[in-house]
Amino acid sequence: MDQRISTILIIGATSGIGEGYARRFLAMGKKVIITGRRADRLSALKKELPDLEAREMDAADLASLPSQVDEILKAFPDIDTVFLNAGMQTSFSFFDPSSISDDAITNEITTNLTSPIILSRLFMPHLASLAESGKPANLLLTTSGLAYISFGFYPVYCPTQAAKHSFAVALRQQVNSAGAEVKKNLAIVEIAPPYVDTALDANHRARINELQGGKDTLVPPMGLEEYLDKSMEGLMEFAADGRLKKEVGVGIAQGGIDIWRGAFGPLLERLGIDA
Repeated sequence: MDQRISTILIIGATSGIGEGYARRFLAMGKKVIITGRRADRLSALKKELPDLEAREMDAADLASLPSQVDEILKAFPDIDTVFLNAGMQTSFSFFDPSSISDDAITNEITTNLTSPIILSRLFMPHLASLAESGKPANLLLTTSGLAYISFGFYPVYCPTQAAKHSFAVALRQQVNSAGAEVKKNLAIVEIAPPYVDTALDANHRARINELQGGKDTLVPPMGLEEYLDKSMEGLMEFAADGRLKKEVGVGIAQGGIDIWRGAFGPLLERLGIDA
């Protein structure tokens, strides 16, 4: 993977996993552009990391995405890797309507699912053009171990991640039927983290711990640096045919991937589907 990436755009990288990946790719000598909603955080990261490029973007503002993608590609035409990492998580009960609003549900679906699908459409012509010219191109999508096993504590987050996994499988099929050069050079890679210690669940972690009997009875979240070590190792691995791994999971997320591949891989093969 190292040799496939020269310039990477990470959508959603002002904290947590996205920021961690940005730091890792910078340390590898890659050109890194990040986006995020928080202008103050973008400025702070840019000040700390002078080689980092940053653009303010609200991934949930669907109407603004076409113009923002156009501006980014004009400013950085050498982007060969787009990493769709923006996401959010809520926790609520459908038996307590006051615990969530319709707008909050819609925003979570938009951020986690609708936005990455639209961004994939907007970036695909650029990535496909690179692939058709014989250059490696990559689209990375962050999902979750919860794409493979649903927890009732997160009744919107889990299905959005499962849907994004399904989208990656469907998009990979389209890539594989888009011509020999595109199939050879354009990789669609799903990045599936386990429960990692980030601010994703900051608003409800204490409540979820309490509902499950207290933090002493739970498996603690994986440290961010440990996750990055393991996921970067997986990301650098090539499949047996020289193409990238289709999914990169860590911990329980890799277990979900293995079960899904074990169950549906043979069926896809019988149907003649390379996904």
